[in-house]
Amino acid sequence: MRTSKLIILPKTLTLVGMMGVGKTSIGKKLSKQLGVQFKDSDQEVEAAAGQTVANIFAWYGEQAFRDTERRIVSRLLMERPHVLSTGVEAFIMPETRKIIKENSYSIWLKASVDTIFPRVERRTHRPQLEKGDKKEILKNLIESYDPIYAEADIHIDCDDQAPDLTVDRIIEELAERFWK
Repeated sequence: MRTSKLIILPKTLTLVGMMGVGKTSIGKKLSKQLGVQFKDSDQEVEAAAGQTVANIFAWYGEQAFRDTERRIVSRLLMERPHVLSTGVEAFIMPETRKIIKENSYSIWLKASVDTIFPRVERRTHRPQLEKGDKKEILKNLIESYDPIYAEADIHIDCDDQAPDLTVDRIIEELAERFWK
């Protein structure tokens, strides 16, 4: 489905979900389709800190990263509506989740470990996966995080699905819920 009419976003669309689910690639396509900006919270944190997320974790610790991430997400959600891709644990953190839920439409991109693992297994910029068996850690994270991600406004299953189809499903869901 390709939209032909102009859609005005009343709020930012915040994509939440596990690493490797496609938040960035889907977010870029969705923003282009809707004619709005795309922003990535991890990139915005890196720009503000002048460091990579991995370095922030290593040098200053997880709490410093979480505090910075929360402030950046809060700032981004005060800007003109856009599509925002968040880090894996942004929505998991209660304060950040509250900010997201109050100031945007949250969209959970959901996929199984079998879809996600091949996308992340060889990457080294995922601090959460660097302390043991990556697949087992990923399974445990999905099991722990899915009940929290389920608090998102919209749930989109994107298992083994092309990003364009996922974008279409998001737009259909938004139209059904908010743009009748």
